[in-house]
Amino acid sequence: MQKSDFYVAQMLMDLIGRKTGEISHVDYKPQKPAFPRDSGQETRLSRSSPESLGVSSAWVSNLFRRLSDPALGVHKIMILRGNYVIAETAIAPYCLDDWHVTHSLCKSVTGMAIGLLIDEEKLAVTDRLVDIFKDERSLLSYVMLRDTITIRHLLTMSTGVKFNEAGAIAGNSWSREFMEAGSSFEPGAAFEYNSMNSYILSAVVTKLTGETMMEYLRPRLWDPLGIKRVFWEMSPEMITKGGWGLFLRIEDMAKLGRLYMQNGVWQGRRVLSEEWVRESTKVQIHTGMEHCETYGYHLWVNDDRGVYAYSFNGMLGQNVFCYPDLDMVICVNAGNDEIFQQGRMSRIIRQEMRAFQSVEMPLPDNNAALGELKMLCRRLSGRTPVFCGIASGGWKNSHTALSVGNHGSIRSMKTRRRTRLADNASARIRQQEHLRRMWLKHLNGSVYDLDNCGEGIFPLLMQVFHNNFTDGITAIGFRRNADGASVIDFYEGNAVYPITCGFYGRTTRSRINMHGEIYDVAVCSDFTTDENDRPVLKNEIFFLEEAVSRIINIYFEPEIIADSIRVPDQIEVRMDEKPGSSMIMPTLEMITTEKAEGLDGFLIKQFAGLGGMEAIHMLAYATIRPVLHGRLRVLIDQDPERSS
Repeated sequence: MQKSDFYVAQMLMDLIGRKTGEISHVDYKPQKPAFPRDSGQETRLSRSSPESLGVSSAWVSNLFRRLSDPALGVHKIMILRGNYVIAETAIAPYCLDDWHVTHSLCKSVTGMAIGLLIDEEKLAVTDRLVDIFKDERSLLSYVMLRDTITIRHLLTMSTGVKFNEAGAIAGNSWSREFMEAGSSFEPGAAFEYNSMNSYILSAVVTKLTGETMMEYLRPRLWDPLGIKRVFWEMSPEMITKGGWGLFLRIEDMAKLGRLYMQNGVWQGRRVLSEEWVRESTKVQIHTGMEHCETYGYHLWVNDDRGVYAYSFNGMLGQNVFCYPDLDMVICVNAGNDEIFQQGRMSRIIRQEMRAFQSVEMPLPDNNAALGELKMLCRRLSGRTPVFCGIASGGWKNSHTALSVGNHGSIRSMKTRRRTRLADNASARIRQQEHLRRMWLKHLNGSVYDLDNCGEGIFPLLMQVFHNNFTDGITAIGFRRNADGASVIDFYEGNAVYPITCGFYGRTTRSRINMHGEIYDVAVCSDFTTDENDRPVLKNEIFFLEEAVSRIINIYFEPEIIADSIRVPDQIEVRMDEKPGSSMIMPTLEMITTEKAEGLDGFLIKQFAGLGGMEAIHMLAYATIRPVLHGRLRVLIDQDPERSS
């Protein structure tokens, strides 16, 4: 077992054991700033209607509807044709203007940095690592085994080095660990996706220029494209991560795709050489993977339309799809379980683009279809007024929505049956509102100590990605602020994180400072009852710059006597994250018998033979979706006459 694999297993065991604090072997330093609202000298892409660029608004509406399925977890969509944005929308509560984590999509940006070095004649794809780092003998104990690794092997994910993404939690010396790790095969013999290849390319940029890759790219890429609000995390060695950790706005993602579609030219200025764009977007290696069979230089290459196309791809649904024969770019941010475009969201986009029929431009104006598209985008973004009725029985039955007229009245339905449905929905809203006001009024000032402090506001995926681990939620409090809004206080470590509830489809937005890193969040809440008629306060906390959200549902035992409430002595808290178990559980594979070697392998096989692996999987699942219990500590104010 590789040392990094052992550390991953150790960290998983720490998480399962509900340990908190800095449980990785990497020193933590806060990096991420708050998203800057001031756009500065940022440039915007031009906008135009779909028809003016030869695309039907009805086709776009159909694509947006398919992608708006909640199961796909899409956050933002943008479509370019030529130099124009022809359609764009964010799905509430997300915003088009915010930056968003890109995960491995940023590998393609690292490829651009290498292309720039090659254009400046400071590097060639045939250059060997051993020659680039020749004056750092401490990194070259691997020379006899690694002297054939070239820049091309790094770009095509064919180094065969075993030190991979797991190394991000294995220690501070990522470069050394990469150089000293074992091999799976001879360099160039096969494709094996490894984010540490991208990290070493970033280290090469720093070695050759004396700058971090982020510093190197600013005057050469970010500034020419008018990309001002961008952030890229650094490693403990103060090297730009290269393979992950980049935050970009979706419009800036689109600019990068457009730069490639223009063969490296931006507004008349040569940014990348045409040769580099051509070489990086053609097939350089076969991956042996279904649905994404070929790879270029840090880009995925496909033949969706019978001719070459390519994409920048990051896990959990971050994509820039480029179709040169159509002169179209489709950008997506999402929060789903996709890896390597092997999911329903990517299949929908690629199916639609395979079937797309290019026509002469422009199409005749179609005001009706364009108006429908605009209305759809307003609805998806939450800019149309709706009241969401939450039916008894829980969130799964909460999809009734009543359209509101100009004067606040419910629009009349065409049939008597629809009127009855509207009346019933309105009655449910009133019932739920009464229940919510009654409970939250009486909970005001109550604080509950939790029996387990191993869970946090941050989803586990965020903790691992950013090496920012929880101190553990120790208590939960309920109060109402000066505006009368319901607030939940989460006591975590030495901090208290107030979350303002947003009811009836509305969200509240705030910022969380987690150990010096600033994250924008939106909260959507619902007060309803479960299948056992227990009152439950449901909350989904959307981390608006990330691909994940945290679910925290709080259950109360019904103690209603003569239409009055006694504050319960205990609460039950159920937590989850999206995407969650579908992404985290597979990481346990690294400690299964297939990958275990040596003495570690022998012990794990013995443990597995006794049913131990099943126990670990059950405990891990309980860590991802924990059930906690709280006991009433204090009730500051129980005034039943407090206004609601």
